Amino acid sequence: MASEAGKLKLPVFALLLALPLFSLFYYSLNPPPAASLHPALQRIIDVSAAEAASTAPHVKRSALRKISRLVEKNDTLNDIFRKNDLNTDNIPDIIRASKKIFSFSDIRPGMTYRIAADGKSGAVTLFEYAISDTEYLSVIKDRKNYKAKKITLPYQKKKTVITGEIESTLIDAVGPGRQHVALAYDLADVFASDIDFTTDLRKKDVFKMVVEELYVGGVFKGYGDILYARFINNGKRYEAVRYKLNGREDYFDASGQSLRKTLLRAPLRYRYISSGFSYNRMHPILKIFRPHLGVDYVAPRGTPVSTSGDGVVIAIGFKPQDGNRVAIRHANGFATYYGHLSGFKKGLKNGSRVDQGDVIGYVGMTGLATGPHLDYRVKQYNKPVNPLSAKLPVSESIPAKMKKKFNAYVADIRSEPPRKLVAAL
Repeated sequence: MASEAGKLKLPVFALLLALPLFSLFYYSLNPPPAASLHPALQRIIDVSAAEAASTAPHVKRSALRKISRLVEKNDTLNDIFRKNDLNTDNIPDIIRASKKIFSFSDIRPGMTYRIAADGKSGAVTLFEYAISDTEYLSVIKDRKNYKAKKITLPYQKKKTVITGEIESTLIDAVGPGRQHVALAYDLADVFASDIDFTTDLRKKDVFKMVVEELYVGGVFKGYGDILYARFINNGKRYEAVRYKLNGREDYFDASGQSLRKTLLRAPLRYRYISSGFSYNRMHPILKIFRPHLGVDYVAPRGTPVSTSGDGVVIAIGFKPQDGNRVAIRHANGFATYYGHLSGFKKGLKNGSRVDQGDVIGYVGMTGLATGPHLDYRVKQYNKPVNPLSAKLPVSESIPAKMKKKFNAYVADIRSEPPRKLVAAL
């Protein structure tokens, strides 16, 4: 997991759902007995229906036509209206009302929509669309205009414990399925400053995680934050505890020392290192020996690259040899450089403030490059340093006045009873 709560996860590993239908619309298609419907979902359904009726008093309730269907492949909003014999004159107004919340060009197959419309004219009084597993767009017409809002359904969270042993890879040890692949990468992120999960793993390494399970309306939707983790790598024990300090959640070891380095050694998920830090490397294109004062991380084109630490963008643009490159200034005299990018994160510019883990660009092979990779470089007070071996400062640790409370929490979270992964999840 990213070291700070709420960080944008790298999207190539963030697909946690096998079927992206969220429970509100599932229940609208398959209504269970009233007693079994989750109260939050029932309230939202009731409110939406009441609003649609109250804001369209000119339409008799008996004349309202209600539609609940799935978006089909290549459907547009216009297609949805035509298939359901709705008044297409309403489309521009619905798009206009929703433009600050949702773009209808992002409609996806398999997602659910609900519509209430006049049975005779086909005029739409209510349009709802599942944006994600926990969010949906609701557009309601009052006497004159359409008004849109995005409604978020909260997750219900339960703690569970997952244990495992390394036989081949971390992903295999955590378990099958998209949810578990994402969880494996989250665990690797937690210990990223101490363990390189590409090169340091050993057979018979073991781990334990206390992790949140996320539910919507009683339906399992994936895993949330890792609250506690223990990893024994090559006989050495590592622990991580998620704890809030000064309004920010971070990971600490059992003694209260921060696990978050001010700079990451690898600002992306990569396949392997093709070139390390060297003062005398044969350049693969120029065919001459010259310094390579950085690390080349090989990854597929388009892999998100994040900033390795909090800072400010001091340069962004194209250079003949480095291709598309971003440079960021950090505290303590550090600066980091990210080269050969295929493109930059939209909106990033000189002077942009970035937090550790924010996506800044995407792996490419612009400039002098033989294949897609990230050329990552670090300088301190303008002197190149090896990001793999440099001694990097850590973030703030638990202060003495909070140690008693922290220690009690550590003892409690450690005591969670272990259980093996449930294969059905």
